[in-house]
Amino acid sequence: MATAVAGIVLSAIGVAKGIGDTGVALFGGEDTLKRKRHWMQCSVKNETQYELVLADSYFDSGEYYDAPHATIPKFSVASFSVCNRTGLAGVSGGNLWTMELDNKTELKFSLGYTDPVVGSRKSGAIVGHKAKDGYEGATQYGTNSKSGEYKGKDDKNTPTYFFFTLTAVTGHHTIYTIRQTVTDTEWQIDV
Repeated sequence: MATAVAGIVLSAIGVAKGIGDTGVALFGGEDTLKRKRHWMQCSVKNETQYELVLADSYFDSGEYYDAPHATIPKFSVASFSVCNRTGLAGVSGGNLWTMELDNKTELKFSLGYTDPVVGSRKSGAIVGHKAKDGYEGATQYGTNSKSGEYKGKDDKNTPTYFFFTLTAVTGHHTIYTIRQTVTDTEWQIDV
């Protein structure tokens, strides 16, 4: 059963227009970051009508080279980078993010990353309640997860159902995508 959300929910066309304006600027990585033995440049694509708010961070090892922004506006991209500190440790951790859908409903999710001394680089994007969840769910191939379904009304008062997909694609340049998908709406094409 879908969770009701107050406020205007974008139609499928509105979401598609917003996503079309969202690109990914792949940062090459500063030379000082690249000199670290273990590092990851993480781009977060917010393909939703909602702001993403950083709620918590977790590190098993390593640190931020460039910390994430406190918020990521709707239909935009932001980056952060992580690296090992010193010695024989890699970098592993995660971030907890929240998306406030209305004053009663929020979605929490975690973005995890790891570039260990032994083993492969991994990433994860998981619906969860702790910063550590994304780290624990990370795989070398990345992840794909889905939220529950929500319902609301668009600007024409048409009932709208939607959900969010969270994907992580692993690499030195890891890409996380949080996408809003609208379903069960009447398709209207503006000419």
